[in-house]
Amino acid sequence: MKILFIIKDVEYIDPMGIMLLSAIAKKKGHTTDVCVLSGGTMMDKLKSVQPDLAAFSAKTGEHKYYIAANNAIKQFDSSIVTIMGGPHATFFPELIEKHPFDALCLGEGDDAWPEFLDALSKKTSIDNIPNIVTKNNFRKGTQPEVRQKRTSLDDLPFLDRALFYDTTRLGRFPMRSFMVSRGCPYKCTYCFNHKYNLFYKGKGALGARMSVDRVIAELKDLKKNWPTQFIKFYDDIFIFKDDEWLNEFSEKYAKEIRLPFHCLMRANLLTESILLKLKKAGLASMSLSIESGNDHVRNDVLKRNMTKETMTTAFDLCAAHGIPTFSNTIFAIPGTSLKEDIESLDLNLRCKVTLGEFPIFFPYPETELTMYAIKTGSFDGNFDKLHMSYQSTSPLNCFTDKEKLRQVNLSLLSTICLWKPSLRNLIINHLIKLPFTRAYFLLYYVVKAYLVKTRIYPMKFSIPDTIRGIYESFVLERFKHTEEAVATEGVKKA
Repeated sequence: MKILFIIKDVEYIDPMGIMLLSAIAKKKGHTTDVCVLSGGTMMDKLKSVQPDLAAFSAKTGEHKYYIAANNAIKQFDSSIVTIMGGPHATFFPELIEKHPFDALCLGEGDDAWPEFLDALSKKTSIDNIPNIVTKNNFRKGTQPEVRQKRTSLDDLPFLDRALFYDTTRLGRFPMRSFMVSRGCPYKCTYCFNHKYNLFYKGKGALGARMSVDRVIAELKDLKKNWPTQFIKFYDDIFIFKDDEWLNEFSEKYAKEIRLPFHCLMRANLLTESILLKLKKAGLASMSLSIESGNDHVRNDVLKRNMTKETMTTAFDLCAAHGIPTFSNTIFAIPGTSLKEDIESLDLNLRCKVTLGEFPIFFPYPETELTMYAIKTGSFDGNFDKLHMSYQSTSPLNCFTDKEKLRQVNLSLLSTICLWKPSLRNLIINHLIKLPFTRAYFLLYYVVKAYLVKTRIYPMKFSIPDTIRGIYESFVLERFKHTEEAVATEGVKKA
């Protein structure tokens, strides 16, 4: 079959899920292609590829683009089979009744996907494939059972990076995304992982991790085939404990890969021994999220279960060993005010965070904090109106327009404040009150771009690639921080 993957836009993060599904499909003899909606060429792509199957993977917020694209595909040729997976489909299987998708994939798709492709190729029923929802089995209330979670990742094929590297800007961008594991056992109320773990309750262990040799083998293949300067490990938590896996990784990565890397950690898990082993391997920077500087908000509302002392100790450890840090902190949390947001900025300043992002809280489906926002009337439960980026204006109605302006301004200016802490009082007492959000965005973008390139992901670029990269990243950042256009934007361009 000819399979066309549809994606809204390509940022600087490899779409690893699509890359994996493409690799699995090619292994079974199918051909794959990709269409980027923001390029405005979907109809041309449909005419040239003439796909048998179109596939989408959607998070809440961006799902509306895929619904619009799916409608356009079905109008173009109703015989093209369409399927949507990802978090939005997992938590909203009723989509199958409201929109003309032929199927939805719930949860992990690694094993459901090849069975789905086999059934289509053989023209047999797809109604009884575990994790696959169709109109037939949804209406009859006979949705197939959710299969066991994968316990082994080593037998998965290498990601089909050529699918994007040959056709998009990712090919010339020298930072490569990678994940060695799946799963997170923590219960942060703003994150979907807790609900996702309940979705898989009784279906296997919460997490799985590749062997070190499997990780090294794919990274070697990646280095051989694509110019690579930096690796970003996107695991929710890269290292849980100081164990034999870490010992082996620190030795083999340093000898066989020899590339600087970035990884995500939790402050309560970081020890000096773990940090030194990661640094030995090639650690160049680390993410340690703060989320809130207020003890009640951080531990009782967000359920991070970390003291300020735990976080300051972790950040001080990184500073002592020369490791730049990146941190996420959430503003505009239901039940809070600007006071708590400023308290959060101050904790970032105390931790001497190198680069911080301060996204506005967005109510993603089925998370505990979202259910609280709905229960208290702060959010009306309409997920279709959400921006695809959580870095725009708060969608909650518990804040006034004046408060929302100050939240957005503080979100932008806080990143600048970490770079120049002496601006703290000026920002808090004066600048956030002014209607200069566009100017603040420009300052934010320049500071962020500088710190990303020089401290967090240090890489070298040619002058043409630098100019092109500045323009492309500016366009992406501007979209994230502005009011979103109509849901059919990408399709209308086509």
